[in-house]
Amino acid sequence: MAGEFESITNALKIAYPPKVVEPMVNEETAFRRTLQKSVPSGARVNEGIVKFGGNLNPPQNIGQNVDGGTLPPAKDRTDVQFTLTPTLFAGSLQLGFITKSAGNSNKSAFNGGEVMRRTKEIISDLAKHIERTYTSTHGTGRFATVESDGANNFVAALPVGTRLLRENMYISVRTTDGGNTVRDSIDLRKITDINHSTRTVTYDGADQTAVAGDHVHVVVELAQSFTTNPFANGLRGLVDDATFAGSIHGLSRVTYPKLKANVFSNGGTLRNLTEQLLIRSCHEIRARSGKRITDIWTSEGQIEKYIEFVAPDRRLVVTGKTDTQNMVTGYKGDELVHYAPGISAKINVSFDMVPRELYLLNWDTFFHYVAKELGWVEDANMLWPTPASSAYKASYLGYVCAVENIGCDFPLANGVIRDLRDPAIGDA
Repeated sequence: MAGEFESITNALKIAYPPKVVEPMVNEETAFRRTLQKSVPSGARVNEGIVKFGGNLNPPQNIGQNVDGGTLPPAKDRTDVQFTLTPTLFAGSLQLGFITKSAGNSNKSAFNGGEVMRRTKEIISDLAKHIERTYTSTHGTGRFATVESDGANNFVAALPVGTRLLRENMYISVRTTDGGNTVRDSIDLRKITDINHSTRTVTYDGADQTAVAGDHVHVVVELAQSFTTNPFANGLRGLVDDATFAGSIHGLSRVTYPKLKANVFSNGGTLRNLTEQLLIRSCHEIRARSGKRITDIWTSEGQIEKYIEFVAPDRRLVVTGKTDTQNMVTGYKGDELVHYAPGISAKINVSFDMVPRELYLLNWDTFFHYVAKELGWVEDANMLWPTPASSAYKASYLGYVCAVENIGCDFPLANGVIRDLRDPAIGDA
């Protein structure tokens, strides 16, 4: 057929321009999509290493005087300077020469051809990786921790478990979180199987010995240096009290305690999410910071717990001409709202968030750094011949990437409720 074996380089540009790539990403990244739409225009930055000030303490040049007494001395406010650096999210695809030439044909694969399928896959995978990083990490790129070791496998510890891991990811097991010391040569091992019920992760290559408490990172090369490859920020580090992240934007939370967010934990003892717990947490954030929360983010397990205590109190009584009760079940996303004086906070769900946690956020305090929108690495040349030692292979490589990060300039205006029972990971 005419056109069946034509080159698809230009066709890729037509089929997947940035305005088409972005909606494909948005289907997979609820938190990132909301962040892009909701952050104030002044909080969206797009170039350089961003440095911005933070006012920790007003000068408090106040007091009461007797007549003729000394007026209050003038003092400076307590200022600090934050640093927000970009990070690179990238994904790759490979096409054989014949596949590239025949890529426009529906006969080469279902749903528009092999090229279309592979492009959708990599965009979807990269979008999920960005979402998981933002919602479930704390700045070190840790995607799991080891509970126990096995033969060519390990069991991932709760509450994260295997939620953030997928088959075919390359992982590295490190002795310290974000450190460069590899545990027993477990570096660049490909995940071959995940049993999410038992939280068992199986990898290829020779069996190595992981140790309980080791940190599992997703990597792209052997001996990847974490000190020279900074990871993007995540909610677990931005909204924290130094439990997971001892510093924020380059500043120590020990040195500056006001950089700690409000953490409502229960000493490791699990409890149910309740209306009273939500109300108390919102009140405490407002009392400490003078700011109201605007958004709530959590995993699907806490949505189930929220409905569990809300449903019995909110059932409508059948009245009037209605002969039968409403048989509709489930919930609508826009109906999950928590109210307090001056607060109408929608409860948002992300299936990539860590169980047992619920985040109470003031959206105005967040920054979204976008130096490069997610799209092809180079618009002029999307596919490159695959290099070999002395020639080129009969295949092509293509890359999509985004340069972005998130930040928070007022951690004290945000909070997280931890130690919550979560049915998503089997809590009773």
